[in-house]
Amino acid sequence: MRQYFIDKRIDIGETVYFDEKQSHHIKNVLRMENGDIIRVVDKDNAVFLVEISIEPNVSAKVLRPIAEFSEESDIIFCAALIKKDKWEFLLQKAAELGATKIVPLITSRTNFKMAEERRDKRVERWNKITLEACQQSNRVSRCEVEKPIKLKEITRFLSENNIVAYEGEKDVFLANLIDEKSITFVIGPEGGLTEEEIEYLKLLDFRSASLGKRILRAETAGLYVLAVIDAKRNSL
Repeated sequence: MRQYFIDKRIDIGETVYFDEKQSHHIKNVLRMENGDIIRVVDKDNAVFLVEISIEPNVSAKVLRPIAEFSEESDIIFCAALIKKDKWEFLLQKAAELGATKIVPLITSRTNFKMAEERRDKRVERWNKITLEACQQSNRVSRCEVEKPIKLKEITRFLSENNIVAYEGEKDVFLANLIDEKSITFVIGPEGGLTEEEIEYLKLLDFRSASLGKRILRAETAGLYVLAVIDAKRNSL
């Protein structure tokens, strides 16, 4: 069943209106008809069934709430910036796999340039990508993308459980570090994090974890971590 996010609190019986992009998708892409039933999520992450009305403007009558289990503890994904096409793919899939926040990182080996005047527009686009992914995967909360930060600023995004993927780690494996606590995890750029950066993170109580014997691309490594978190939490 299709789902859309609404930027207001909604109640049973009221009529809600979709934005231009959502309306186009409902009417012209999905070709929904009057009376079709979909889900909407309001600003408080409450989920409702609604009945679509196509004319004159795309709107919906709120029918009833749906009881949904709240999602697990926060997953903050701190990812070194990579090339645009790979980065946008990573954002989409990370949102589908349950990341609650994505923090773009600038590290010493990050090969990514962004003009200051274009930064806000770029972040706005990134958040549109994750919003659409959350809608498509029927998540009941959004995945927010922050403005890019330098590694030294990561102290703003620490969690109860802080992990950094490190190819030099031979003894500690990712799955052994996952629990029900909130998680912040760091994935470096294609060239990896420097030893100095790893040591800095360890001073902040990050634990280094191996992702196995293979050397993974940055976008693959991030999605691997999210998949392991999801699998491990579902087995707890």
